[in-house]
Amino acid sequence: MYRYALLFALLFAPATLQAADFDPKAIDAVVEKTLKEFDAPGASVVIVKDGEVIYLKGFGVREKGKEEKVTPDTVFPIASCSKAFTATALAMLADDGKLKWDDRVRDHLDYFRLADELADRDVTLRDLLCHRTGMPRHDMLWAGLSTDSGDVIRRWGKAAPASSFRSKWEYANVPFTTAGVIAGKFDNTDWAGVIKTRIFKPLGMERSSCTWKEGTAQADHATPHYRGLDKSISAIKWDEMDHAGGAGCINSSARDMAAWLQFQLAGGKYDGRRLITERGLRETHTSQMLLIPEGAFAVYFPPKFTRFTSYGLGWFVHDYRGVNCVSHGGTLTGFRAQCMLVPEKKLGVFVLSNLRPSLVCETVCKTALDALLGLPAEDWVTFHKAQMSALDFQTAVGQKKRETARKLDTKPSLALKDYAGAFEERAYGRAEVAFENDKLLIRWGKYTFRADHYHFDTFTAVPVEPKDNIVSFDRSTFDVQFRLGTNGEVQGMRFLEQEFARAKK
Repeated sequence: MYRYALLFALLFAPATLQAADFDPKAIDAVVEKTLKEFDAPGASVVIVKDGEVIYLKGFGVREKGKEEKVTPDTVFPIASCSKAFTATALAMLADDGKLKWDDRVRDHLDYFRLADELADRDVTLRDLLCHRTGMPRHDMLWAGLSTDSGDVIRRWGKAAPASSFRSKWEYANVPFTTAGVIAGKFDNTDWAGVIKTRIFKPLGMERSSCTWKEGTAQADHATPHYRGLDKSISAIKWDEMDHAGGAGCINSSARDMAAWLQFQLAGGKYDGRRLITERGLRETHTSQMLLIPEGAFAVYFPPKFTRFTSYGLGWFVHDYRGVNCVSHGGTLTGFRAQCMLVPEKKLGVFVLSNLRPSLVCETVCKTALDALLGLPAEDWVTFHKAQMSALDFQTAVGQKKRETARKLDTKPSLALKDYAGAFEERAYGRAEVAFENDKLLIRWGKYTFRADHYHFDTFTAVPVEPKDNIVSFDRSTFDVQFRLGTNGEVQGMRFLEQEFARAKK
């Protein structure tokens, strides 16, 4: 029976397209259609098959309304696709005998601590890189409060966990920032120095960098764009987030990423030189933690095409239409990137785009994989447009539901000036509530919010400053709920989903 089953599989399995038979026109057409349908300014695409770069092309423009074209050398941030670089760097250090995956984090970074006692004691480097610390993102800590990596790591460790240690996959960025800091200590440099020396230089990635200043210093670099809930497309500033380090700070081009794909698909070799052991690289591609793709992640792993999902070390490890796949996406305020590898077929695709939110990169990646794997064509443009519309609809419904739930004809318990004061939270620090020009303002980190009365002692925090950094907040709602004590005075407030206590005078 087994022999017959094997014969059937060999006869009727989809035939993988060989590099020599690849027709680039199909990819040209889908990229052009995708940019038009998503109203995206530009994209850059690279495809590697059997060690060869079989497709490398730029489309559209670097900035909407301007003439400069996107080329294969146009630099984009790759955002969280940087996580695989960080994991690879640690794998190289493991090869050198400088660390082990199951070393405790605190043994390499003495100030790393977690609020959960068990996690604090036992958390390992492996736990950091497969998102099983029990800690959620707490992204506002690095996005809005602190620009120092060490301070962000300390604050994140004081914040509240979302689940118990190793019980659930919780995607977070600070663990990779932490891993990057540790890697830098071993090589007597910083995370950026490790990536440049161990990866960029031997792979010849000359246009790649690790800071936003280096990225924007390149003459050929893309401008980020944000698609508002009202469907408007606006050019915005690059995110200045160098302190996030190993979590998502690499900038690169499609041409440079070709070398990264070749290196990954060749088991750690590039241009005849081995940079990492095959075993070491394979560990990063191996499932470490199962996950259920929920919320935003459900869009990337639709059940019709994906039967299992897990996370390796800096990579998602899953199936895609019957083949094993290693992939990762990346998102910043005005950029999106997507990488998809099929190691057993020596096939890899990387797509960069300068619009967010959008599913341009996913559409192109999956279309390319389908073509090269000989799979039945799927209309990914229509599929992903429907997904985007559904997400926008859900956001609008949530906003409408909140508006409907508001209790009309209510007023605050106190005069507005009596809500003013300083409030503190152990991880999120200090928030100042001020009464100015008959309005309440909340100043926290780099942001200023206007507090509009919602009902009773609940207010809506409307971001007003800095204007360049709040453009993407049109999909977010910030509640502020003041808590009164038995004496009728304000004792605390719930803000940014954290409990702030009134600071002692």
